[in-house]
Amino acid sequence: ASSSSRACSRRCTPFACCGADLSHSSSSAPLLLVTGNRSKLAEARRLAGAAGVALDAIELDLPEIQSLDMEEVLRAKAGSAWESVRKPVVVEETGLELVAMNRFPGPLVKWMLAAVGAEGIARTAIALGNPRARAVCLLMWTDGLQTVLARGETGGDLVLPPRGSNGFGWDPVFRPEGKIRTYGELSDNEKDRVGHRGRAWRDL
Repeated sequence: ASSSSRACSRRCTPFACCGADLSHSSSSAPLLLVTGNRSKLAEARRLAGAAGVALDAIELDLPEIQSLDMEEVLRAKAGSAWESVRKPVVVEETGLELVAMNRFPGPLVKWMLAAVGAEGIARTAIALGNPRARAVCLLMWTDGLQTVLARGETGGDLVLPPRGSNGFGWDPVFRPEGKIRTYGELSDNEKDRVGHRGRAWRDL
């Protein structure tokens, strides 16, 4: 990526942000994704590979601020990751926004998953009378001076009982718009096409 002291405060076009050229960067060296989640890494490698981009990964114990603002959480993680490795990195933040709960839990979904599980999340939305939800994935590339922000989202419904053994997290209870099957019932290729993470990686 080219050197610039200016950080981008807006959403950027693919591969370009205030002079940052990710297409050039990705061709000369693998992108480095910060994650310890093997399932997320497997999806990310499929998606990056489809674009001809190699992807390495590193697991870091990053502080995570507790906020409902996904971009705020992501920017804090990106800054901490850069300070830890001092090389260009990609970080991810994923959330599930329930219409019945005014977009809660958003980026706090992992704590709700730990407390009540995927079935509990779906049961809560259905009990409140609105199963609609939106899955959101934000990605941020940074070289310490510049940032590139990418976003992917998929609307759908939360369903019971959980269906399918593919995927992870809340995949078995999330049915994307236009599909009769949940994420957990879709093949990897199908999920990559319609899923929030696939859309975010294509945006990046």
